[in-house]
Amino acid sequence: MKVVKHITTAGLLCFALSATAQTIIRPENQGKSPTFAIFTDEQTWQHCREELEAYRDVLGEEQLPTYIIYNNWQRPEEVKNLIRKLHRRNRLEGAVFVGDIPIPMIRKAQHLTSAFKMDETVDRRESSVPSDRFYDDLHLEFEPLGQDSLNPQFFYYNLDVHSPQHIRCDIYTGRIKPVADGTAPYEQISRYLRKAVHEHRTPNALDQFFSYTGHGSYSNSLTAWTMEPFTLREQMPGVFDHDGRARFMRFSMYDYPKDEVSHMLRREDLDLAIFHEHGTPDRQYLSGNPPTHDTEGHIRAMQADRRYYARTWTKDTESLRKAYRQLDTDYGMDSTWFARYNDPTQTAQDSLDDLRTGLVLTDISRIAPNVRMVIFDACYNGDFREDDYIAGRYIFSQGRSVVAFANSVNVLQDKQANELLGLLGMGARVGQWAQLTNILESHVIGDPTLRFTSFTPDVDGTDLCNRPYKEQEMLDLLASPYADVQNLALHRLYRHGYPGISELLHQTFQTSPWATVRYTSLALLEKLGDNNFCDILIPALTDANEFIRRTAVRKMAAVGRNDYVPHLIKAYIEDHHSVRLAFNIQLALYVFDEQPVRQAIDSVLQHSYVIDKEKFRQELLSAYKQRTSSDNAIIGKQEKERWRILYISSLRNYPIHGSVGDYLRILQDPKESEELKIAMLQALAWYRLSRERQNIAQACRRLQRDKHASPAVRTEAERTYYRLINE
Repeated sequence: MKVVKHITTAGLLCFALSATAQTIIRPENQGKSPTFAIFTDEQTWQHCREELEAYRDVLGEEQLPTYIIYNNWQRPEEVKNLIRKLHRRNRLEGAVFVGDIPIPMIRKAQHLTSAFKMDETVDRRESSVPSDRFYDDLHLEFEPLGQDSLNPQFFYYNLDVHSPQHIRCDIYTGRIKPVADGTAPYEQISRYLRKAVHEHRTPNALDQFFSYTGHGSYSNSLTAWTMEPFTLREQMPGVFDHDGRARFMRFSMYDYPKDEVSHMLRREDLDLAIFHEHGTPDRQYLSGNPPTHDTEGHIRAMQADRRYYARTWTKDTESLRKAYRQLDTDYGMDSTWFARYNDPTQTAQDSLDDLRTGLVLTDISRIAPNVRMVIFDACYNGDFREDDYIAGRYIFSQGRSVVAFANSVNVLQDKQANELLGLLGMGARVGQWAQLTNILESHVIGDPTLRFTSFTPDVDGTDLCNRPYKEQEMLDLLASPYADVQNLALHRLYRHGYPGISELLHQTFQTSPWATVRYTSLALLEKLGDNNFCDILIPALTDANEFIRRTAVRKMAAVGRNDYVPHLIKAYIEDHHSVRLAFNIQLALYVFDEQPVRQAIDSVLQHSYVIDKEKFRQELLSAYKQRTSSDNAIIGKQEKERWRILYISSLRNYPIHGSVGDYLRILQDPKESEELKIAMLQALAWYRLSRERQNIAQACRRLQRDKHASPAVRTEAERTYYRLINE
């Protein structure tokens, strides 16, 4: 057995960070290597010491010297301060939180998520984002709001007004938090760590891959779905040509795909699975109602739908009678279509049918997945503030699953879930990959140090990610034959402020044959938000890759330049079969000025090949009905204040640029309420890429200094100002 050195903060002033005395067990033979830290609580240490030490030892064998640090943690700051010191003094590259480690609940930072936009005046627990960016991004600054009165593990924070407004993680982190599956928590942790150690000592290349796309994902677009195999081949060339296998499954392939997915997860050889689906903490939604093929099937489906409606949406007998009458009036169907909705036998059968459309917590334990790593491109499957959650069930199952990458709140469908996967194939640690791709809500659940054997002897992904930054070396890597090595180089050049980064990204997008490199160039240009970014969106709209085209639509809406409009109209007409793209264009059009939109519709249709031009004209103009309703409510004051605030909130998703002048006048109107002004300022903070950004920032600066404005309004104006100007 190895001799270890125990150091307590009582005996080492450099680690004296709080009144509580954490115990730090140093690694042997640290040298100049990057290090890793295991943070755990005292009870977990006492119950799982042998397994924690074995986990530490196997990381040491991989030249990753590892600290074990345990304490009865009272505040997240105790953990963060230690991370900060270890990162500065001991080249800490990552950490894992095992057991009861405080959970930061982040507020005023929804712009750092992909989609979460809940009203923060409602329930504090639900409207906060549980996020370990508190720990692994040391640049972000937070304002403490206090501990939760019901769950002492939750600590609430606002993102500070003057904090950096983007995520740039200094280390990677992972969570190993037991689930409520009926097994003792310490038994779960011990069993999991033994499993993780086994996988570390079992060489394994990432050559068996499975991707599943569920009902409703990407608007069920086949064009969106078919892109994934092409990008995977770019990222891991040659891996799936011979012995390796990549399987792609879609909800429509089976009436009930649950059994097929379950069989796939049991495969002993499966390395990585990605789920593009809808989700909750306790469910993966794999499919919707199965298709019906004859009259009897249609009738059964309709009856099941009406029974569900009666149980779920009717609150009393009168509302049920109203539903009866509505069905009779609209379709001539009597109340028998609701029959047996409250019959226990029928209810049980309907519940069983519903369970066939998804995976729930008990299913995961029963399946015991063997897939080593799972990426959940889904909402809430990684919500570790819950006692039980899907991602946790995977890693704590009896199978060989070791690590998951999952989201703690809802997540955008229109994001790149497969970004930089080639680094995993080249042997980068899961955490190193996640450090480059994470957002406020995304988390490694399980062991972040897991890595696969590189598919090429030319590249060691772990070493590549750990190399000290050298500008010329990164520029040289842009000639690599591997797309994701180029992408890593672009990320590092951007992060370290390479002087020519904007021109480099612009040129790379225009010349790269690889969609994954073009996407990285576009994504990094967006962070710059300069003219090169705005200009590159036009060629991006006709890119060969559907996801890049789709991204271009959303970013054009965020910028709001009217010269984009003809290109959007043309794309809608010529790429109409790309359902998700067309859907986004329809939603985006009303943020532009009306006259350029109408002119572009007429001009493009006049020279188009479509026969039913009027059909397309009406589809495109329908977007402007939303614009009219929004402006009438917000500016014309044609709705009650609560509805005006609701319309204002919608600007966070679709910023109407041409009405900004009117919005700014609302902020100066003494007749408008403080609540409405704050809502407007919060919405305008999302105009970071807008053509009106500077005008909004200047107005907020003036409002900050306006002594007639309330303190709350001035504070929100300051927050919006720093959101818009912070780089």
